Formats: sequence, structure tokens, C-alpha cells
Amino acid sequence: MYQSASYTMTSGPHMLILFGVVVFLVVVAWNVWLTYVQVLFLKNATWTLLEIRPPQDVFKSPLAMELVLNALQAGGQSGEFHNKYWGGDLSLWYSLEIVSIEGSVRFYIRTPEKFKKNITAQIYAQYPQAEVVEAEDYAQRVPAYVKNGPIDVWGTRQILEKDEIIPIKTYIEYGLDRAVGSLEEEERIDPITPMLEFLGSLGIGEQAWIQILIRPSTKRFTVKKGDKEETNKAWTDSARAKIKEIQAGLKEKDEEGKTVVNKPTRGQTNLIESIERNLNKYAFDCGIRMIYVADKEHYDKNRTGAFDGTLRQYNGSDLNNFKKEGATGVLYPWQDALGTKVPKMKKDILADYKKRSFFYGGFSFKPEKFFKKLFTTPQKSGGKPFILTTEEIATLFHLPGRVAATPTFQRIDAKKAEPPTNLPI
Repeated sequence: MYQSASYTMTSGPHMLILFGVVVFLVVVAWNVWLTYVQVLFLKNATWTLLEIRPPQDVFKSPLAMELVLNALQAGGQSGEFHNKYWGGDLSLWYSLEIVSIEGSVRFYIRTPEKFKKNITAQIYAQYPQAEVVEAEDYAQRVPAYVKNGPIDVWGTRQILEKDEIIPIKTYIEYGLDRAVGSLEEEERIDPITPMLEFLGSLGIGEQAWIQILIRPSTKRFTVKKGDKEETNKAWTDSARAKIKEIQAGLKEKDEEGKTVVNKPTRGQTNLIESIERNLNKYAFDCGIRMIYVADKEHYDKNRTGAFDGTLRQYNGSDLNNFKKEGATGVLYPWQDALGTKVPKMKKDILADYKKRSFFYGGFSFKPEKFFKKLFTTPQKSGGKPFILTTEEIATLFHLPGRVAATPTFQRIDAKKAEPPTNLPI
């Protein structure tokens, strides 16, 4: 009787422990499986680098590039259970790149191979006089960084200073949404011009690369609903919540306890209008890198501040601002007393740029770091992504008109034209 009672009293805790172990093993097995199929998916993806060569004259506003970017919404993660959990399907990404090689300025799009024809067609549809060609990867021609090697590197990521739902200053604020013919070319202000001027100023042995990594936006937002928070929401839900937050801030109680609504300031009005305008656009998760690399004898550390400043024209006091994060340097010498931290930062950011990696790295359930250490992927995470809409991205990356007079900006020499119909056969 004593032994039977003892077994009954201890069987409950034993069963709970056994149940917990089973649940843990199931979670582990599920993580291992997802890691395996997702790594295979990424390893099997093939890529191509397209160079866009602008014509001598571009008479279209950045809205034309917006229409091209709309086509890049292809590649989002499949919603089908089989594709996600058996095939390892993930949202594919693109890299929009503006590059200066010894002052020669070029535009590139790195795309999954299967979307190459679609993107090429969209570019020709909006820029019929341009040329799109497959290009050799310029970044692979630069050796990996080593401390005493032949090159020196400065690099940084760019992030948003305020809530990512708040837009940056776009081409619409600069008046470039109007038809080009309605403005004299010399009166147009294109915010991409300072960047192109800097890139065109580089000399022998110097290179500067700007990389805008984008993927179709994912449901990664948390939105307050009363006293509760809802996770896995779309960016549009967060944007509407931001508008309500601004409008709620205009309400206050008067002396009689009645609620009155104050008139919004011009800045608040512009902010609400910008957010509402963005709600009608497609959005992407984004990451931005900037790299300055040069032969050691030609490396000019004064270039780095000017390079970082080429994004200032997209900042607005009432809108969002770019700021650098993870720059390859330290504020105080003792932060790198052994002289190993900064070289590692330079090596990593150059390697990540070459791989165009950012969004994926360490597929894991909680605790996140556990599986991140156990399983490495071919892509290394570059930081937390932020939302930019097609309007904002097109402001950063578009083919400029003649207002950008940088002499080393690569344009094709002649316009394309159909042959005359009356040619003799």
C-alpha cells in the first residue's frame, strides 16, 4: 500500500516534466527543420546584376521609377503552408545601388535571376531610351579587407532617426511630381544631385558605393488597440495608428472640462498629409549601407564626412531624418585598445555589402540567440529593417535629368530610334 501511494503521489510531477521535455523537443525539431529548408532555399537562389545606363535626356519625374519599383513587389513570401514550411520559402530581396568607381557614376539593380526579364521590361517601359545590361559585379573586384592589406575602408549603415512610419522628405516636397515641361530644367531641384556630385568628385584609386536593400514589407508591427497590443500587423495599421496619435495630441480640456481640438500646426498638417499619401503606396522593408574604399595611398579620410552628408537633403524638421549607425570607427582610443575592433568592423561591413546580405541570419524561435549560434546561414543579418515606400525609395534612387550635370555620370551617347519605314529592302 505504501509503495502504491508513493507512486501515485510522484507520478503527477513526473508526467509534467515528461510533457515539458516532449514540448521542448518538438520546438527544437521544428526549428531545426525550418532552418534546414530556409537555408536550402537561400542557397538555391540565383542572382544577376543589372546596370541601368540613362539616356542623355530624362524628361520624367521620379514617379517613373516608382512604377518600376512597384514591379519589385514580386518575390514576397508565399502564404501557402506547403511553400513556407516544406519549401522554406522566404521573401526575396533586391539591391538598388549607386556606385562611383574613380568618379565614374553608375546605377545597378541586383535581382533574383527569375525576375530579371520582368524588371528589364518595366525599366524600358518607363525609360525607353535607357539601356539595361547584365554587368560584372564590381564589388567582387575589390579584395577583402585585412588590417595590413592594400586597401582601407570606411562604411556605415543608415537608419531612420524617428518612428519609421514618419516619411522622409521626398521628390514631391521638392516639386518634382509636376510634369517636367512645366518647369525650366535649370529651375528644377533634384535632391539626388548632391550625391551624384560627390560621387563624381572621386579620383584615382577611390570608390564609393551606396546600397539600398529592399524586400516586400512583412507584418512585423505592434499596434495598440485600447489597452491591448496586437502583433504581426501591417505597416499600414501602424501608420493609421500614428495619425490617430497625432490627432489625439491636439485634444485638450478647457477650463469648463470640455474637450476642445486645437488647430494643427503647419508641420503637423504636413506630417499627416505625408503619412496619408504614403498609405496609397507600396512599401518595402529596407536597409541602407554606404562604403568608401580606396587604395591606401589614395585613401582620404575627409571623404567620409562628405559622403555621410549626401543624405541630408532628405531630412525634414517635421519629417524623418537619416542618421548613421555602425560606422567603422570608435569615439575613444580605449574602445579599441588592442587594435582589433575597427579592422573587424571594416572587414564585416565590406563582406556584407559584397553578399548583399541584410534581412536573414539566425532563423530561430525564442530564445533567438540559441539557434543563431547553432545554425549559420549564407546570409548575415545587417540590422533592423525600416519601412520606406516606393515614393521614398524613388527619391533616393532614380535616373536624373540634365539638372544633374556631373560630367562623369555614365549616360549612353545616343538616343534609340526606330528605323525609317521607307528604307529600301
